[in-house]
Amino acid sequence: MKKLFIGIDFSKKKFDATVILAAGLHELEDRKWETFTNDPKGFKRFVKWVKQNAWKTVQEEWLFCGEDTGACSLPLSRWLYGRGYDMWVANAYAIKHSSGIQRVKSDKADSAVIAEYAWRHQDKAQLFEPMDENLQELREIFLYRHKLVEQRVRLQVRSIEKEAVRGKSKALSFVERKTKHLIAELNKAIKQCDDKMKEIIAADEALRENYDIITSMRGVALQNAACLMIYTNNFKKFNYDSRKIACYYGVAPFGKQSGTSINTAPTTSHFANKLIKSLLGQAAHVAKEFEPEIRTYYDRMIQKGKKRQVAINNVKNKILHILVAMVRKKEKYNPCPSKKSDDVKNYAMCVNF
Repeated sequence: MKKLFIGIDFSKKKFDATVILAAGLHELEDRKWETFTNDPKGFKRFVKWVKQNAWKTVQEEWLFCGEDTGACSLPLSRWLYGRGYDMWVANAYAIKHSSGIQRVKSDKADSAVIAEYAWRHQDKAQLFEPMDENLQELREIFLYRHKLVEQRVRLQVRSIEKEAVRGKSKALSFVERKTKHLIAELNKAIKQCDDKMKEIIAADEALRENYDIITSMRGVALQNAACLMIYTNNFKKFNYDSRKIACYYGVAPFGKQSGTSINTAPTTSHFANKLIKSLLGQAAHVAKEFEPEIRTYYDRMIQKGKKRQVAINNVKNKILHILVAMVRKKEKYNPCPSKKSDDVKNYAMCVNF
């Protein structure tokens, strides 16, 4: 059991920290609070300050906790991990809704709330583990490519809108030429991103092995495979649990039931990464066209009276379960393995599943 809980409220240039000493449900000493710069110099001063306010506890009894704020929280989390400290990067929404009613909003108060969250929920702590360097590079290229695609779509839409009213306007003709030139440059940059992503995957044995397995299913190509490996830390983040991954992707349905007045049908939650969910949707549409077993499953959902959108979501969920099972078993896609194989249960992909 942990005894010293350090809550960290991150911002771009600084972070606030609150230390709580507790045993069980009882707080043992007055809380300590301080502000530090969000850089290596501040990190060193921060750990020195924690040691000065540790009340004779040892490092194994400490739990650092902060909200997952992306680029702001990553440097300190990596720094603490590299020095053997237990760091929990928790979901910001979960922390917010665990603190009850708050009348005060400040960085100091927020760091105290985070320390309390770590104290009260230490049994649920998932210790921070940084991405592998190659996976981190793959993530940066993947996200950069996504931004390029967004820019290309905006230019294409604007070009179509202006084409209808261009007429003999010299200005609009100039704009059209420049737009086509920019789109061509963006296409070139996107292709270079794809090549770089393939290069990174090919150079890493663990990434290459899982990539070859995932893409053995038609419909799952470079973008979906890279996305799945990035957001699951090459499947280590969720310990190969397909249900948790489906929930993270926003394709696992949840219903609401309370007494006799509330009883809603299961629906997917809007708390999901829209990018990865849309990519999985593209994979589902392709898979149901080119993989007979996926098509059979989709048609059966429609025959049962499911709406097309619900049936597609079921296909997304099924694809995730199949892919995770394939990676866990280190086997490529086999839609109908022999009945004697245990993989029938794992894949659940034969016509009668």
